[in-house]
Amino acid sequence: MPAPALCGERKDAMGNGNKYRFYGWETADVKDALGLTPRDYYDLLSRLWCRETCASRMRADWSEQNKTFGQCTITAFLMQDIYGGKVYGVPLPDGNVHCFNSVGGRVFDLTSEQFPEPLDYENCPEQFRETHLGKEEKRLRYEELKRKLAAILPPDDKRRENQMEEQIVTVKIKTKGEKCEMTDAEIKNWYASHIAKLFDPAYGTPEIEVQLERIEK
Repeated sequence: MPAPALCGERKDAMGNGNKYRFYGWETADVKDALGLTPRDYYDLLSRLWCRETCASRMRADWSEQNKTFGQCTITAFLMQDIYGGKVYGVPLPDGNVHCFNSVGGRVFDLTSEQFPEPLDYENCPEQFRETHLGKEEKRLRYEELKRKLAAILPPDDKRRENQMEEQIVTVKIKTKGEKCEMTDAEIKNWYASHIAKLFDPAYGTPEIEVQLERIEK
C-alpha cells in the first residue's frame, strides 16, 4: 500500500478549505444513512476527541494539538458501527496495535495523525470488538465517544428522512435501424454492466428490473 498523502484539501459550498491529513482521506467517500463520509466524521470527532476519551495510559501526553492521540481503538469500532466493514491493527513496537478501518475496499485511519511517520497498513491482523471492548477502560471510553457523537447528530427520525427513497428508472432505447438487433436478454445485460455501476455503491447494489416494450411499425 502506498504511503499516505500528508495533506488534502477540499472546499465546502462557501469556498472554505478543510485540510485532511489522515490516512486514506482521498478515497474515504463511503456514505452512511445521513450521507456523511469518514471525512465528515473526522470533522465531527475533531470536536469530541479529548483527554477523557484518550487511552488512560497515554493521557499525560494528550494535547489539543494532537487530538487523535490514544483514540484509535474506540474511533475505529465507532466507524465500524456506522459503516460496517472490518477493523485491522498495525503492530506497534511496544506490542500494542493501532486500529484502522477497511470498508468496501476503502482503507482509512481517522487517527493516523498521531504518528510522526507513515504506518505500514499491509497484511495487518483483523481486530475484534469482543477483545478490545471487553476491557472496561476501553468500553467506557468507546461509550462516551459514541454518546458525544450521537448528541450532535440528527435524531433517528431525521436520519430516516435523509435516507435515499426508492427510485424507478425507465430506460428507452431507440435505434436507427428498422429493428433492434439486440435480444431482450442482451439489453438487460447491457444495462446491468453499463448503467448499474453508475449508482453510488454506498447505498447498496440496486435491484435491476428492465421492462421492454417493442414498438412495431
